[in-house]
Amino acid sequence: MDQVVTKNVKTTSEVSAGEVTGKEMFGHAIAGVGQNFIFAFWSSYMMMFYTDVFGLSAAFVGMLFFGARAWDAINDPMMGVIADKTRTKWGRFRPWLLIMPIPVGICLVLNFTVPNVTGTAAMIYAAVTYILMSMAFTAIDIPYWSMPSAMTTDPVKRTKIFSYSNLGTSIASTVAGMLIVPLLNAFGGANTKSGFFGTAIVMAVIGITLYLTGFKLTREHVEASTEKFNYKKAAKALGTNKPLLIVLIASVALNLGMIIKMSLQLFYVQYNLGTLNLVPIFSMLALPGTILGSLFAPKIASKFGKKRALIGASITLLVVGVIFMITPYSQVWLIMILSAAQVTLITLSMVIVSSMIADTIEYAEWKTGQRNEGVISSTRTFTTKLAMAFSGLIAGGILTFAGYVPNVEQSQMTLTVFHLVSSIVPGVIALVACIPMKWYDLTEERHAQIMKEIAERKANK
Repeated sequence: MDQVVTKNVKTTSEVSAGEVTGKEMFGHAIAGVGQNFIFAFWSSYMMMFYTDVFGLSAAFVGMLFFGARAWDAINDPMMGVIADKTRTKWGRFRPWLLIMPIPVGICLVLNFTVPNVTGTAAMIYAAVTYILMSMAFTAIDIPYWSMPSAMTTDPVKRTKIFSYSNLGTSIASTVAGMLIVPLLNAFGGANTKSGFFGTAIVMAVIGITLYLTGFKLTREHVEASTEKFNYKKAAKALGTNKPLLIVLIASVALNLGMIIKMSLQLFYVQYNLGTLNLVPIFSMLALPGTILGSLFAPKIASKFGKKRALIGASITLLVVGVIFMITPYSQVWLIMILSAAQVTLITLSMVIVSSMIADTIEYAEWKTGQRNEGVISSTRTFTTKLAMAFSGLIAGGILTFAGYVPNVEQSQMTLTVFHLVSSIVPGVIALVACIPMKWYDLTEERHAQIMKEIAERKANK
């Protein structure tokens, strides 16, 4: 990367609350929309493509996915370090929205391409292209979620950025989910290979266009330190960052509870409620839940403080789960509304968690003297991937424990397990995860004091 120091930016102490404009917030959100058009297709349809179209065994695909997530444990913090060390005239994280969209788009198309090979060669092709896609996506995902901390140091405005971006990515996932099947049919019909290939091209073009639009509209206002990057300080920014470690526990748990619920929702709708035709309605109702959660998160966090808002959302999620649990299957509409309420509360919680992770960047800077947005932000994506990796194993274990048998009428025990997972389990996991919050002391007041001390240190240099 070009080593020219960013121009026309201000130091942490000089950034005013009004510098981040609505256009820049929109730019960050629109890049997230493009990202999730790509991610929604890639994450949701790779398994089906590999097994049903490519002809790979489910066992191999499962090992490939788990191996990729294991590599992410190394790759994510590596990318965080690379992003932190980046110095260009566009900033540290923003340039990745310029240089990586096309590689990501190419990798997506390669993932959904069936080469004229079989056996071991086919497995090698799948493994190489999937790992390359995973790495390319990481190279833009971590800088993208690091950007809010470089756009402003104002916690309120950062929460708004995360809120709008989370809203954009959720809408993108919903819209992509509605478009993918029609696109597969339009491009392929009976030829599933052509359907997946054509759909991948469309998703890649949409993603690349919106990524580049986001690059054009955003700006970084917080200047990085001109001192040489110190790896020991970066490690210390993670290892001794108590507030970050506490928030990451909450992040893993919230992701785990919701992903497990969503992994088994198809089973719940088909067997407990009686028909898969209700699935689109569940999806449609989840969208307004996501919008409400994203829009209300900044206001609730500002009024009550992030820590209390997160604990309150977890308690409310448990209450909703209890009501859901005692609701009979015949009350389908009430069940769908309660499920949408769960989505609202999870979304609200995840926006707050993202903002809390960003706050720990200044905490680490205060302790180490080095600002590490990329390294710390990489923990957010890593916890999501960690939850994804283990949720698959847990969901499989739940199906085995429940005695699930495909395509037959399920036993009462199986139906009960599905109902508990869909209703009360997310709230229980979220509330348990909030127990460590007792020791979380990075309040808004303390964060403001830390910011003041950082500014004083820089002024005295």
